[in-house]
Amino acid sequence: MKKEFSAECLPKNSLFFVCSSHEERCLGIVRQWRGWRPERTVTFHYDDPNPRRETNHAEMLSLLGAGQATEDIRFTEKDAVASFHRNREQLGSVLRLHAGAPVVADVSVFTKRHLLMLLRWLDDHDCWDRLWLLYSEPEEYEIESRLPLSFGISTVEQVPGFSASPDPSRPLHVVMFLGYEGDRAFATHAFLQPRRTTLIVPYPPFKEEWRGRTEELNNNLIAVVGENALKSADAIAPESSLEVLQAVLGPMDERADTSRAICPLGTKPQIVGAYLYLRHCLDPPAVIYTGSIRHNHSFYSRGVGRSWIIQRP
Repeated sequence: MKKEFSAECLPKNSLFFVCSSHEERCLGIVRQWRGWRPERTVTFHYDDPNPRRETNHAEMLSLLGAGQATEDIRFTEKDAVASFHRNREQLGSVLRLHAGAPVVADVSVFTKRHLLMLLRWLDDHDCWDRLWLLYSEPEEYEIESRLPLSFGISTVEQVPGFSASPDPSRPLHVVMFLGYEGDRAFATHAFLQPRRTTLIVPYPPFKEEWRGRTEELNNNLIAVVGENALKSADAIAPESSLEVLQAVLGPMDERADTSRAICPLGTKPQIVGAYLYLRHCLDPPAVIYTGSIRHNHSFYSRGVGRSWIIQRP
């Protein structure tokens, strides 16, 4: 679903998950919730040095209010798996304290690996049928000279909680959700060397004037793979990505003839759509996450665009 955000729609007595970031849109929901307040908030606080994020985190805590029950969880994204494992006890105690309460998560600025692990963890703890997901767009991406947002790959790993390694005895079909990563996506494809590739671009994009921007930033990869590999999925509605995956990977209740892997480099709602496919899949694809050598911090997002409810019970 994609429904314009209104705090009046949110459930009372909720448990709220949010993440701070150097991107201003991490504040998009908390600035709009007016009289609504959750019962308790869990704030994920990435610990790599970033003064802009610390400013946004301080504003987030201020907007939450001095009387708000808050769990502030430090998270090391460069060692995400171990960091999530260390946080499991604290997260579990919060869920037990609010057993049966609605869970509301603002997924705007979670890293895609962290988001997938959190969705799996919440699902494993029987939260899916009471889970609300919110998302705020950026107002704009500061992309000058069409430079990508990240460069190269430093690590290649499978996101834990999902399928094991692709079977090397079967040809590999890779589905890549593309964003503005460009060089990183190209390096990921070169590393994996799949027999078949499907590239999914966001369409409709967040804004009509952004049409074609993803293709332009990934033109080298598209030239190698071919335009016939291109598919599109709505940038906001997770069900659109689910439908595309069912079309290119096959029904969720059937086994595949090929090894399959998903590379989540698209929008966060698209990654939620990928999770919708993975959670019901009889023969699920692996989820391959590649860390970049470096991020293009000079050219990133600014401002806060529209906010959405992208899932509700």
